[in-house]
Amino acid sequence: MTDFFRPNNLHEALEILKEYGERAAIVNGGSDIVISISQKKIAPDIIVYIGNLPELRYIREEKGVISLGGNVTYREMSHDPICQKAAGLMKAIANLGSPGVRAVATPAGNIGTAAPAADCATMLMALGADVVLANSKRERTVSLEDFYVGRNCTVKQADEIIREIRFSAIRQREGTGYCKAARRKAQDIGKVLAGVRVHLEKNIVREAAISLGALNAEIVRAVSLEEAIRGMKKETAYQYLKENFPAEAGLRESYFKEYKESVTKSIIAQAFSCALADAEKGRF
Repeated sequence: MTDFFRPNNLHEALEILKEYGERAAIVNGGSDIVISISQKKIAPDIIVYIGNLPELRYIREEKGVISLGGNVTYREMSHDPICQKAAGLMKAIANLGSPGVRAVATPAGNIGTAAPAADCATMLMALGADVVLANSKRERTVSLEDFYVGRNCTVKQADEIIREIRFSAIRQREGTGYCKAARRKAQDIGKVLAGVRVHLEKNIVREAAISLGALNAEIVRAVSLEEAIRGMKKETAYQYLKENFPAEAGLRESYFKEYKESVTKSIIAQAFSCALADAEKGRF
C-alpha cells in the first residue's frame, strides 16, 4: 500500500524526502509520474505531493536572470509577460499536451522525468538554463546540460527537489525559436525537436545555442553547429544549417536514417529562422 503525504511547506517536504529517500516519489502536476505509476514502471512506497507549496510558485526577473519556481505551471508561464519575451519557449509550451495538461504540468516535472523528447526541456537547454536542487541540508545548481546522464536518468538525488529553474533574460538583438517534427501539431511525442537562441550583431551571428530532443537518449546541445555558424552572416548560417547534420545527433542505421537526417536539418533550420525573426522584431 502506498502512503500519501501533503506537506505544508518546503521544509516539511524536504524532511520527508530525507527520511524516505528512494522509497518516495514526488508528485506535482503528475502528468508524467502518475502514468508511470499506473503502468507499473515505478512502485513508490510514498507519494509526496508538492503542488500546493507556495514557496515554489513564482516567476521573477532580477538582474537579467529569469527564475521559475518548481511549482510554476505551463499555463502560468504562457500568461506571464516575463516568459512571453522568449518566443521559442512559448512555442514549446504550445506544443506540449492539451490545455488541461498545461494547467497542471510544470517545467520542473518535464525536466525531472528526463524524457528525450521533452518540448519545454529542449527549449530550456537552448536558453542555457540551470536547475537549482535542494535537500534538507543544502542547495546546489547544475546546468541543464549536466543534469541529464541518460534516458530518464539525472543527477538529482532521491532526497532532492527541483526548487528553481533559471535562465538569462532575452537581450536586445537576441531571439529564440522552437520547432518539432511530429504526426500532430500538439499532444504528440516529437520525432525531432530543436530549440535555438541566437544573438545578432549587424546581421552577423555572434552567439548561438542549439538544442536537440528525441534524437539521443537525452537532450543534447549541437555544439558542432553552434561553433560552425558563429561569425557567419545570418543568411549563410541558415543555409549551413539546412545542409549540415549535427555530429551530436545519434541516429540508428535503418531504412529511415536518410529521411530522418533530412528532417533534422530542416527542423533545426526552421527553429533558427524563427529565432532570427524574433531577434529582428525590435521589441526593446
